[in-house]
Amino acid sequence: MATIPSSPTRRQVTKGAAWAAPAIMAAVAAPAASASTLPSCPTCFSTGSVGAFTSQAIVVGGKGTLAFTSAFNINAMGCDLSLFAPTYTILTTSATLTMSNGQTYTQTINLGAGQGTLGAISAVWENLIFTGISFPNGGSILSGYSVVPKSICISFIFILEGLPFLLKVECPQTLCWNINSTATGVVVGGLGTLNFTGAFSA
Repeated sequence: MATIPSSPTRRQVTKGAAWAAPAIMAAVAAPAASASTLPSCPTCFSTGSVGAFTSQAIVVGGKGTLAFTSAFNINAMGCDLSLFAPTYTILTTSATLTMSNGQTYTQTINLGAGQGTLGAISAVWENLIFTGISFPNGGSILSGYSVVPKSICISFIFILEGLPFLLKVECPQTLCWNINSTATGVVVGGLGTLNFTGAFSA
């Protein structure tokens, strides 16, 4: 004999409604989310000034380390303030040093981070350490040493908040600084001490 199902209790109806409610809310919210589009990343960031530097390399086995510790200025004076909140976050992802002999060296750890302001010049402090740099035998006390730093390129992620929805936008960009530098010292048999002085330019 077939059993006729009883009517659902009030508790069963309430329980079913509790499970269904989030699905309905998600379905309603989905069109609104898809309708809001992220603003495009600005291309207004450029290199700012960086101070002079000195660095020393102790050469062993034809290789040494160069360090550059400085505040690297980022120029955002030309950025459009109508699309984004004024402040943004700066994250450094990598830095590449190019030497005068064409060799390049990259650092990807222990890099700088900070805050910036659109419409202004902001600085991020970097402690750049490049290891394993090749320094061939040569140099003299009179004419100096020929292999010197020529440029540093730093890759950043600029995290901005778009207006009016305050949606976060991640904008990767690489900025490069030229380096005018000289070196003194001699490397003989893969051993020596080299002293570098110079200045950065955009």
